[in-house]
Amino acid sequence: MNTVLSCSVGKCVHNINGLCSAREINVGGLKANTSSDTQCGTFAEKGLKNAFTNLANMNISGELKQVFAKNSIEMSPKIICNAENCSYNNNRICNAPNVQIKGLRAQMSEQTECETFIQK
Repeated sequence: MNTVLSCSVGKCVHNINGLCSAREINVGGLKANTSSDTQCGTFAEKGLKNAFTNLANMNISGELKQVFAKNSIEMSPKIICNAENCSYNNNRICNAPNVQIKGLRAQMSEQTECETFIQK
């Protein structure tokens, strides 16, 4: 299943026009009870150093497909979910059809959250 992941974390190196260019992300919040208890563990602030450091996790084929896509979303990272209490967590893989990561002014992972989190 391809999960559509939208991202409002403007300062993240993986955010390209509201889509996540990472091949895989990691949602943290082991004992989370609300979305504010979660965070995107893959967050890295935009900058040359982080761009090179995170190059191995770039979804290059998805990015290329997205360039030529007409009204479809081709970038859909695998979402590892460590939030044990989330109803979308299926053996540490997120099975939500749409995921929203937010943190408009985030400068570190702890300032982001998975807005899609729903407690079991």
